[in-house]
Amino acid sequence: MYLTYKHHGIGVLSLRLMTFPLRYTPLEPLVRFGRLPQGDPAEVMRAAAVAWYRRHWRPVTIVIPSYRDAERIETLVASIRETTSEKRVRIVVADDASGPEHLTALRRIPGIQIIEGKSNAGFAANVNRGLRAAPPSDDVVILNSDMIARPGWLASLQYVSSEDVGIVGGKLLYPDDRIQFGGTIRNLGAPEWFDHRYRFKRTDWGPANVMQPVLAVTGACMYLRREVREAIGPFDESYPMAYEDVDFCLRAWQAGFITVYCPAAELYHLESVTRGTEVGERERTSQRQFWHRWGEFFDARNVRNGAGALRVIYVIQDSGVGGGHRVVFEHVNGLLDRGHEVELWTLGSPPDWFDVRVPVRSFKKYEELTQALTPIEAIKVATWWGTVGAVWEGSVVNGIPVYFVQDIETSYYPMHPVAQDQVLASYRPELRYITTSSWNRDQLRELGLEAALISPGIDLETFRPLPDVERRGDVILALGRSNPLKNFPLTFAAWQLLPDPRPELWLFGSEPHLTDGIPQVRYFALPTDAEINRLLAQATAFVQTSTHEGFCLPALEAMAAGCPVVSTDADGNMDFCVDEQNCLISRSDVLSVSGSLRRLLADQPLRERLGRAGVQTASDYAWSRRIDALERFLNDAAARRRIAPSTEAIPALRRSRVR
Repeated sequence: MYLTYKHHGIGVLSLRLMTFPLRYTPLEPLVRFGRLPQGDPAEVMRAAAVAWYRRHWRPVTIVIPSYRDAERIETLVASIRETTSEKRVRIVVADDASGPEHLTALRRIPGIQIIEGKSNAGFAANVNRGLRAAPPSDDVVILNSDMIARPGWLASLQYVSSEDVGIVGGKLLYPDDRIQFGGTIRNLGAPEWFDHRYRFKRTDWGPANVMQPVLAVTGACMYLRREVREAIGPFDESYPMAYEDVDFCLRAWQAGFITVYCPAAELYHLESVTRGTEVGERERTSQRQFWHRWGEFFDARNVRNGAGALRVIYVIQDSGVGGGHRVVFEHVNGLLDRGHEVELWTLGSPPDWFDVRVPVRSFKKYEELTQALTPIEAIKVATWWGTVGAVWEGSVVNGIPVYFVQDIETSYYPMHPVAQDQVLASYRPELRYITTSSWNRDQLRELGLEAALISPGIDLETFRPLPDVERRGDVILALGRSNPLKNFPLTFAAWQLLPDPRPELWLFGSEPHLTDGIPQVRYFALPTDAEINRLLAQATAFVQTSTHEGFCLPALEAMAAGCPVVSTDADGNMDFCVDEQNCLISRSDVLSVSGSLRRLLADQPLRERLGRAGVQTASDYAWSRRIDALERFLNDAAARRRIAPSTEAIPALRRSRVR
């Protein structure tokens, strides 16, 4: 209890006390990670928004730009009337000089105000006609004419908007119920274009139901608070076709307003899935205009100090004892030693178990951290999915966001699909990625993301063979943690199956309650690295039975100390674990793990051979080499680039705005 309170705080201690009786029941996985979201987040938000809107609604003017599309506008207006109150919304149709016949058709639609354009001026100018007609006190929604509103759409958009959230976009669907738009992202294959996130995913695809800040939302559905209109003015009419919506959202970000994708607001967008992709001269002109204005903003950010060193900020959620934190701390110390300007930011207190030599800033909540991070020009590194939002939002206007992925974090929530969706939604295409193992890299590639592989390193001055320490023949050493991924019950059961005289089981970590009172089991609570190395130097074998690891640093540390290793195939550890060469790989069952341990206990030459090979393996993981690779990655991220606008056909899935 003392160690839990010291290293995790009163909240975690209270939760563990309340759920302790469930640890040894089938309900244990349900309480392992505390309270996690339940139910479809979009549906939950939509219900809350509708209830809120009944009491707190604000007047809205809906602006529909029009060009020879009266039939579509009639359908759209009907859907608006079915899903909103006529007393709460005004509908303005801005016509872009369609001609008398079209105007006559528009006038047959009841309950709309028509703004006639004298000349065909394009999307931005036509939207501005409608904006000028909206009362200054109204919020505004811009809707394309080929939209069909669904129940709760306006309540959801308005519910999400706030003093900080100035622009909100909805989830737009193709007629076949696949997603057409879920936020604007930069096209990975053709960075001169922008794309729609989640395009062609099914409507109920989990990550697309997670609300998030986004770079921009499409002008096909854009909710604008009146404060945004006052602060940044109208759409830029110098864009003849495309990019004007992205430009508008970027100006809002610069003015301090957040743009958000709200999946609870669903509308059909009747755009054809197979629409053409040829680039017209008007789009080429818009593209040149956009990159002339915003090219430096995106691709020439200065993240160096006056001496030319990189400015780097790592963001962690807390600073408790853990292998992932250890790797982060080695990163920041290693970069500091190379002369870079490095800081560590956290919601917790500074770590008291590791010598972190860079400045540490603590915050009470992510909102405060994000606000402090936003004005700083630096490479900002997220280290856990929960930190990505702060890092990404804090880098929209200044800095370069990086995500250091030490594991595909859906594995931490095996029984919580909503939490898994939140994890996957945090893997934003706009981020630059580092990861620790080939397995992680392959998983990210399946998500369409490329990552640089930079494995953790070993402090070979600390983790090393100790010739003056006698290696015993009757000690099994393991990490004693209750995290289900570590699969401690398998380790314990395999040890219990060993024949008499059974060796001692030594455990280390921060949870000594795991084996209280069990004969022949010793628990070493919070040992230092030097103490862990001494345990490894004495143990007959080290056993790791994880179901999954992003890398598995303890097994590599055991190798560095010359301790024979028995391990399961846990994904990330297979980058350095080679069966029968530097370790024994067992199946994830009691008989297999216990059999490997029996084999080692009975065969000293095998132990010695695996120990020597392990030391050789670990020698390739010196921290100096890892910091070399990390430094190369960060220097590349900081390099200035210049976009050369394409004049070829538009790559598939790229539209910045769909009319």
